[in-house]
Amino acid sequence: MELYYYTNVETMSYILQNANIYATNLGYMNDAEEYANGVRELREIFNERRKKELITEEMLCRVLEKEITSYSISFSEARDLLSQWSMYAGESGVSLKMCFSGMEKYRAYPESDGSKAKEREDLPDTEEKLSIQKVYYCTKTAMDENEYRKIADEIWDEATKRQKYAIQDEEKTEIADIDDEYPTLWKRMAPFVKRAEFKAEAEYRLVFNMAEWEKVFRIDYRNSRNVLKPFLDIECAGGWPIHEIVVGPGFNQNVVFQSILHFLNHARIKVPKLSGPHYRERCEEYFRLCGDMPEEHKKIWDKYKSCFEDNMINHYSLFMDIRSDMVKMTEEKSGFQEQLLRRELTRTGIILSRSRIPYIF
Repeated sequence: MELYYYTNVETMSYILQNANIYATNLGYMNDAEEYANGVRELREIFNERRKKELITEEMLCRVLEKEITSYSISFSEARDLLSQWSMYAGESGVSLKMCFSGMEKYRAYPESDGSKAKEREDLPDTEEKLSIQKVYYCTKTAMDENEYRKIADEIWDEATKRQKYAIQDEEKTEIADIDDEYPTLWKRMAPFVKRAEFKAEAEYRLVFNMAEWEKVFRIDYRNSRNVLKPFLDIECAGGWPIHEIVVGPGFNQNVVFQSILHFLNHARIKVPKLSGPHYRERCEEYFRLCGDMPEEHKKIWDKYKSCFEDNMINHYSLFMDIRSDMVKMTEEKSGFQEQLLRRELTRTGIILSRSRIPYIF
């Protein structure tokens, strides 16, 4: 799963050096109706599809009155989207391309008596294993009827997939009373249903619900325009799976690009370490971003790519030699060669690219 995290350069440096991202409480997101929209829309869809009041008005009121215990980290499917740059990254910000395997482990600081804990601990596995899930954009009153029906069908299909089955005994598994499962499912899915007006964000979320944990983890606060936003400080064990950093549009894009290149090649950062074969795969990912590789360039790559099997050699130096040979191939530069010069592959294996949007903030 390839997703993008838009942010500014300062936050990027913290993520890379500490392997942590802040998960913000859903009650303090940009969408003022963040959680309320989800519970309202899901209630209508569930009740309509089962043709009975599975979720009562009283249940809805109780949920809306309760303190929100879910915290979210947001990603986007969009690699280079102007609205995302403007809202989340600003002038020459960055988007971090992360490739998730589903095997990632997450940690947070436990709540301690009086003093701050120094070490994070693994977050507990819940009934639904922590995973990144698609956001559905659904608000009946703000959508065309056909579009609403289409999204409602997708949400219902997802709800059906998530149905829980009760094991009655060791020898036989029987379907539990399905209707009894919907109130729990309703609350679990609510963070993944946003107002339709935010559709362009193409969002996926990693959600942490503290109400499902027996152990208490520490809540911190950050100031955003004089609002103290609660958050969980989440570490991805071994580092977040960052494959590429895209520098956003802006008048100083080139200077920002060079500064990040220096940072990636010299700073101590926490990202998953790449073996020779995995570094070769990252090289191939880099070449794919440059476009269709001409035959003469393929010959160079085919000649040397097996050398990455040797973990005793400097893979970064080998790649730089190959890239240099490709750049010098012909007097008349091809589009592929031009793209080679527009991006870099760093010592850590992170690819550094530039946004193609010709926009000045």
